[in-house]
Amino acid sequence: MVIATQVQIVSVGSSVPLCDTVFTVHSTFERVANLLYFGGIISVVTEDIGGGPNNIVIKGFNFLNLKEAQIINDELILNDTKIFLPRASKYDSTVKLDASKKTTFLSGLQIFERVLIKHAHPLSSVFLLDDRRKSFFITPFEKNLRNQLDVGTTEILNGKLSSVSKLKGIGLGFTPQGDDLISGMLLAIYVYQLLTGYSTAHIREEIYRLARSKNVISDTFLYFSAKGEFFERFKNLIHAFFQDKESVINATMQLLAIGETSGADIGTGFILASKEVFKKSTNGGVLIWQ
Repeated sequence: MVIATQVQIVSVGSSVPLCDTVFTVHSTFERVANLLYFGGIISVVTEDIGGGPNNIVIKGFNFLNLKEAQIINDELILNDTKIFLPRASKYDSTVKLDASKKTTFLSGLQIFERVLIKHAHPLSSVFLLDDRRKSFFITPFEKNLRNQLDVGTTEILNGKLSSVSKLKGIGLGFTPQGDDLISGMLLAIYVYQLLTGYSTAHIREEIYRLARSKNVISDTFLYFSAKGEFFERFKNLIHAFFQDKESVINATMQLLAIGETSGADIGTGFILASKEVFKKSTNGGVLIWQ
């Protein structure tokens, strides 16, 4: 039996079940273990991955060795390791923004875009922000993927919400690039609501309905993005927009460390949708998705 104090718990997300639950191990990586249960999925992660609405953050456990997981009597049991959940702080996935600082947000967004274009993975969807990056897609498969991402995204931004289905499930990565783009768009539409007071709940609900898939990992990220709940790295990025240039750069580099292209893809969707909705707002128009 492993002594519980060898593993330290840091935080627990608000959507983590605290009742007795038996999990099925879905997938394990060096810093993440994804666990399935009747209500969806939770992720047990390291501190550098950070908090999230369905994350349990711990220190001192080898995720690659995880075979069994359950919650019994306020304890998370990973193999034979018992971790007392009430000892953890509660992760707050909400973001609160001052509507009077919309201009500051847009300035931070510009810095974010420049850093993303400079440092993102060559095969990420950042080519949607900079045409010069299209040359990174060389093979017929890569070029076809690039074209699919381009067409689907362009149609959505031109008001054709049904084209969300064209992005769903396509692309590279554990969470497909199309799904990550949609997730970023959902977060942008929610931030627009925070900074303008215009309710976007109906738009986010419809995008999520169209984007849902059988990929439980992607669907989880889409679900929380649609609700306006942020994982820690993206929450830190939003807060950095209201600090200084160096903070935005550091937060962007942390976001880019998510997956091979996921951080860049979510960021691209966020930038594209933010520019679109705030352009309409500035011009006195209504949102294109009505």
